[in-house]
Amino acid sequence: MNKDGDLTYSEAIEQVMRNNGYFAPLKLLYKEIWNYKDKSKIIGKTPDFTIQEKVQRDPRFTRIAKGVYALTNFLEQVENKDLGFFTVEKNEVVFKKTKKFVESKKFERTETVVNQKVRIGQSYFRAKLLSEMKSCPITGIDDKRLLIASHIKPWIHSNNEERVNTKNGILLSPLFDKLFDKGIGLITFTIEKRLLISNKLSKENIARLNISNNQEILDLDINGREEFLVYHRKFIFQG
Repeated sequence: MNKDGDLTYSEAIEQVMRNNGYFAPLKLLYKEIWNYKDKSKIIGKTPDFTIQEKVQRDPRFTRIAKGVYALTNFLEQVENKDLGFFTVEKNEVVFKKTKKFVESKKFERTETVVNQKVRIGQSYFRAKLLSEMKSCPITGIDDKRLLIASHIKPWIHSNNEERVNTKNGILLSPLFDKLFDKGIGLITFTIEKRLLISNKLSKENIARLNISNNQEILDLDINGREEFLVYHRKFIFQG
């Protein structure tokens, strides 16, 4: 805060972001920052240029999409899951705010990368999937530290709703996630709960994995995932 009690640019930007769900596009910052700063006291550079310069240079802010910035501290806490209040319910509120911006076309895409790791909605997707599936249906592993929230229809090929739709996901242990993932596609599942194995995987490695082609996966929850599994078998699986 300045000596006259007026918030600094960075403090005002941070306040706008907090009120908007911890992120904001530049257009919103240009408009809302004057709720926290006295515009009559501004001299020198044009205000919009100063705002843009602050979000680009101040380490407390991180660019998450074209013309959109977020609080760095919040994103780091989301990534590390250190937020005391970061329950599924609270995260859903943040996600809904993000989705509202997408639907109103306030920014162009939902995919967001901070150090190529953090995506808007990804933590919500994982938390909800963990509450629905509990364990890897192939191995039975239920330690959430060893489970990956795998998209059936890959994130990059999904629309905004599909990216956070838990029916577009399966919890898998890391090795089976790798086999299931795009670019690999060595296993898939049928809507009859059968495991299909690519003929590009050797018999020796199939035996080492302790799986078999057409094996029934009784713990696999198919309900609502049928359409996504058909997509995976058609476009991702290397039969």
